Amino acid sequence: MQEEVPSFHSKYGGLWIDRSDWQQEIQARGLNLQQKAQVEKFASDGYIILEGAASHELVDAFQQRIETSFRDGNSDIIYQSHRDYITKRLDHPADRMGGRVLDAFVALPQALDLFHVPALFDFLRLIFDADPLLFQSLSFDQGSQQGLHQDTAYVVVQQPLQLAACWIALEDVQPGSGELFYAPGSHRLPDWNFGGDRKHWSMAEDGQETHNLWGAHLVENAQKSAKGVECFLAKKGDILVWHADLAHGGSAITNPQLTRQSLVGHFCPQTTEPYFFSTHPHLAKVRFHKGLGYCSQHYNFAEMDAANVGGDNESVEGDDPSTMSGDVAGSVNREPPAPVPADALSWKRRLARGFRRRGQI
Repeated sequence: MQEEVPSFHSKYGGLWIDRSDWQQEIQARGLNLQQKAQVEKFASDGYIILEGAASHELVDAFQQRIETSFRDGNSDIIYQSHRDYITKRLDHPADRMGGRVLDAFVALPQALDLFHVPALFDFLRLIFDADPLLFQSLSFDQGSQQGLHQDTAYVVVQQPLQLAACWIALEDVQPGSGELFYAPGSHRLPDWNFGGDRKHWSMAEDGQETHNLWGAHLVENAQKSAKGVECFLAKKGDILVWHADLAHGGSAITNPQLTRQSLVGHFCPQTTEPYFFSTHPHLAKVRFHKGLGYCSQHYNFAEMDAANVGGDNESVEGDDPSTMSGDVAGSVNREPPAPVPADALSWKRRLARGFRRRGQI
């Protein structure tokens, strides 16, 4: 008798937790009580919070390296300053506020240590059925103020739903700092098909109007949902892990004196690939850190290995249009994030705007 193939919530497939029989799989896999609770939360709501998963010592070590790099300059680091979204080397002292460091895990081993904390690494292995591949990271000092969105529209991997992200709090998050918010259960919305057969959005093929319709769709469903939206008032060292299709965004910054320092990572199983492996095969090289694979669309590992260095100025990939490939070159589209309303406590007002442009949390 032929074994029945399990169905998935999405036509694009996904992880085992996206299968119709995920609850039976929990029993079949013999998960312990903690794993069972984590998977049930993640499968039902689209996220989990790993409280205190990153030690203050690890966070402080990373923070110190970021601080000294901006204070003194560090040409191994690439970043984007003050929302101009131009990728450049940090080869001279610069203002840290408003900037974001790209793929810090290449230049700073302290970032790799944060992305490899046991609670995070073990959970990703659990849902991936494979060791994780870290292929993108962003380090923020302030909130993005980005409208509600799903990562699958911008962050592209070979199998669209074989993707998860994490948000590591580098300090206690205060109200008014542009705190992260998300819509529990939104990862189970019906597929929004860009171009009829794509999970990712292309400005060239789909246009801005389609993007706006998608944004309005997410807002409408969040407003109708009994679960509403939640704000992540994290404590230093807390880690939020979310599903590829969880709708999330950044609240308005109502107190510009506050920071919201965080480190974001995007992962896929090592059994699949980021999209930039096919568009930029010279960047399709993976390094390893204690089982955690990592790669980058910004650093050329082949050149760096030839020079036998951990970071190399000549190996930094910029945003020259001639080196990119359309809207999904690499893994993420780059445009300023959409603004959200000033009232950080009124989530319906916050959701009702902010889908003209895009960015990353």
